[in-house]
Amino acid sequence: SPSSASEWSSALSLTMTSSLRVLQINKCNKRNPTNKVTKLNLSSSPDDDLGEASPPPSMEKSDTPAEAVMPKIDQILSQLTSLFPFFVLGSAILGSLVPNTLNWVNRGNCITYMLAGVMLGTGMTLQRSDFTTILTSPTQRTSVPIGVLCQFLLMPLSATLIGRAFLLPYRDPLTSQPIGKDLFLGLILVGCSPGGTASNLVSLIARADVALSVLLTACSTILASAVTPLLTKTIVGSAIPVSGKALCLATAKVVLGPVALGVVLNEKMPRFCKWVSRWTPFASVVLVSLICGGVVANNAGMFLGGGGAMASTSGFLSGAMAMSVPKLILLSVLLTHTLGFAFGYLVPKKFFGFTERTARTISIETGMQNSALAVVLAKSIGADPLSYLPGALSATVHSCLGSGLAAFWRVWDGRKLKEGTEESMQ
Repeated sequence: SPSSASEWSSALSLTMTSSLRVLQINKCNKRNPTNKVTKLNLSSSPDDDLGEASPPPSMEKSDTPAEAVMPKIDQILSQLTSLFPFFVLGSAILGSLVPNTLNWVNRGNCITYMLAGVMLGTGMTLQRSDFTTILTSPTQRTSVPIGVLCQFLLMPLSATLIGRAFLLPYRDPLTSQPIGKDLFLGLILVGCSPGGTASNLVSLIARADVALSVLLTACSTILASAVTPLLTKTIVGSAIPVSGKALCLATAKVVLGPVALGVVLNEKMPRFCKWVSRWTPFASVVLVSLICGGVVANNAGMFLGGGGAMASTSGFLSGAMAMSVPKLILLSVLLTHTLGFAFGYLVPKKFFGFTERTARTISIETGMQNSALAVVLAKSIGADPLSYLPGALSATVHSCLGSGLAAFWRVWDGRKLKEGTEESMQ
């Protein structure tokens, strides 16, 4: 990673605010193969990874830095967007310490409208050709089923391993009741609830394949109506009633409808969407941060109350480590999502030979979950309130991990772009 703050700023600026610019450049290259403006080889063969970057002709004989070319407002928005994990973490801290400041997020359909706004902004960066390319390309046709399998296999497996090691053996130190099963249920619900809509925003920041991310989110969310209860029943041994119709309607309202509307607007009013798209990444950061803070605020009383009662006596693994219930849940959720991100990247990249861009997309889609769905399912089956806590914490944990990983990839690509530009100018 860069060794100074100036390097961070320079590297982030060189990425031209977001992967939206990369998508637009790739479209230009396809339309004008003999007169390419620039090319970032994000769809190269697996062995090439991201490849070398070719500078625009205007830069070949110019010493003007790239950040000087980009408008100042775009530089500011780009750097603010890259601070996504800090916005999410700050919102979560605010929600836990002063819940009343963010409880309004949970009123009515506010969260639904916020998520729909995020998806509308994402859809305005896409065209129908982005989806047809995925469905017609032999390589991309395999990426969708492999991505869905990673979501429904890797995350439930990670949640099962971590839950059985850390949560399931836990007993109430006062009554010796096995309350670990409630915590275990909550973590399994998190692992079996894919389709987090924030993953599309993180894919945009990480310069991954946004169209593939949207497809994976839509497919996994629709399949969750049948697969989530089956997986949960298999792992924890109890059936969870899920309304497939309600889940599909929620998916249509939050994901499919807004994205489709954004695509139509982009085709009908491209100039307007191009202007709006410079603001949507940071606006989406604010909206997702408010949603995460709202989830934490809604569960702050339960979380602090449940943890305080057992903090001095709780322990696990035969007393090898004393840990409060909140910290124990946080550790379990953190490890589960970390395994999801790691294996969600390694499996497509190493075992199936997918490109760097596709591997990043599947990693983000695997590691980020629909935590709100996990909380709703726990409530719908009348589970103990302790089972709500993994979902409440997961909303913040996977957003921080995912956005942090996206920021790392973004800076990494910026450094490679800078190195490639400097080499070509020598």
